[in-house]
Amino acid sequence: LLARFKNLTNTEKVKKELVVEIFKKNNLPINLKQVSFSKNTVFVKVPPIIKTELLFKKTELLKEIQKIPGLANISGIQ
Repeated sequence: LLARFKNLTNTEKVKKELVVEIFKKNNLPINLKQVSFSKNTVFVKVPPIIKTELLFKKTELLKEIQKIPGLANISGIQ
């Protein structure tokens, strides 16, 4: 079923929702308003303690994000 939609380009909001889902799956309490994209980077506006946890899991989060069609070019999280 999802194969049909695999090649469709994702809107900005859908991309953010997918990224937030990945963060939540990894026990990072981040919402849509805290996520933004610029070039090939995901920017997250969160308190320092969450940012530290995010940096510990950065590699595995990037791998999961890059599996999403339309976000394969993401190379960093800040």
